[in-house]
Amino acid sequence: MSQPIEAGAVIGGRYQVTDLVMTSADGDEVLQGIDQVLNRPVSVLVGSPANSEQLSMSAREIATGERYATVQVLDLGITEGRSYLVTNLAESADLLDLVIQSDAPYVEPFYTDTLGTEIFGVSRSKEPVTYEDDAEYYEDLRSQEENRPAVLGKLPEISLGDKFSGLKDRLGRAKSAPSPAAPVVPPTTVGSTTEQAPTVSPAVPAAAAPVAPPVAPAAKVTRFAAADSAAEPAVTSAAALAAAQKSRGVPVDNAGQRVASSFPAAAQSYTEVAYDDYEEEEPQEGGKKTTRLLVGAILCAVLVAAVVFAYNALGGGPATPVASTSSAQASESTPGGSSESPNVELIKPKIADISRLVPGNQTLNAETDNTLAKAIDGNPASLYKSYSYTSPQFGGLAPNMVLVLELKEPSDISEIQLDGLNGTGGAFEIRVGDSNDLAEAKVLSSGSFTGPTVTVPVSGENGEALRGQYVFLNVTELPRRASGANGSRPYGLQIGEFRVS
Repeated sequence: MSQPIEAGAVIGGRYQVTDLVMTSADGDEVLQGIDQVLNRPVSVLVGSPANSEQLSMSAREIATGERYATVQVLDLGITEGRSYLVTNLAESADLLDLVIQSDAPYVEPFYTDTLGTEIFGVSRSKEPVTYEDDAEYYEDLRSQEENRPAVLGKLPEISLGDKFSGLKDRLGRAKSAPSPAAPVVPPTTVGSTTEQAPTVSPAVPAAAAPVAPPVAPAAKVTRFAAADSAAEPAVTSAAALAAAQKSRGVPVDNAGQRVASSFPAAAQSYTEVAYDDYEEEEPQEGGKKTTRLLVGAILCAVLVAAVVFAYNALGGGPATPVASTSSAQASESTPGGSSESPNVELIKPKIADISRLVPGNQTLNAETDNTLAKAIDGNPASLYKSYSYTSPQFGGLAPNMVLVLELKEPSDISEIQLDGLNGTGGAFEIRVGDSNDLAEAKVLSSGSFTGPTVTVPVSGENGEALRGQYVFLNVTELPRRASGANGSRPYGLQIGEFRVS
């Protein structure tokens, strides 16, 4: 079995391993690392010698779109005879699925054969089961398949089109058949209907045609819309309701309403009760509203008085204007007695020196003090580097380390910038003070070292530049170096330029 890849190793000359996530039973390793070229986190799957070919095949299928996967293929290579796949940050289960053959033949679990052996006493045979009448059975099936089309061909064909056309011809012949001659009798009009007199068949000689059975007289009734509208009364819902009431024996009036005498005795003596309590509650409701308004006004007055008292007690009143000497001199120098406020010039910060402070262990990193000047020489390519440690807390040797910038004079500081950082994570805070005492300096901001450059804007109380002579970079937690770090000691500080403007 190949040796596991440790944290800090570089794969393919580009991907630095930061953590070993897991190792499968076959020897496949899921790693987490950093792309040193693009400075981004990635996941790396290193296949075992047995699964390297399958890993390469799966990566190509995903890259060409033949296989769907939740990961994105970034790079594929070989290290120490094993294939490795670089993807975006992904779950271990999704990565290990790539070393499993998708269409592999099914292998029956061992416990099914073991269970069959325990039940039947012998293991299951691998040979197919055969019977003596297999030939007859398959011959019978073949004959059935061959005879099935012949049986279907013997069935009579039924054409629905022919059936419907024959039915139409039969109906047409029935309509076009001539009726026996009959004398035309003029219709007799009675009321709103017209009745036609029955037709009488003429006498037919016996020799000419057989005697037909007597036909019942047919009556044809025709209604006219004008006669119906005049003779037939309109039926309304009230009339229908009245008819229904009368059918049940309930007496109703001409309008179809039920008469009062037909109601029960309890309903006849019903009288509506007038409630006078509501009229008495109205003045009480008005009284409640007035009380609420009065209490609310008193509370508002008390609240306003308390706010005014607190404002005056805390000295929030208008300040008494004090004439300064500079303004008086300016007014005297201005002809005509007019006064103008002088323009205050901002003092640009100029770095005089840089020093290092390690509370409790000043000798820590003392050998690197000769490179502190590289952080303020104006060249981001020249770097100041601290020692590397196994943990971000300086390996437990110190709680923090402070880099102190001393300006030539108290200056107006608006921005602090750190360039040439080669790390991720960590923690720091920026302070500005008038002396080299860290405890008396004002804390401005805090953050981490992630990224090549960190910029911290600085402002005073009124949004203006903050004046001070000392700038403190208090490193409370070391970042992890992105590249060029020792695998066993990946934590350390690197600064290309410490700028103050």
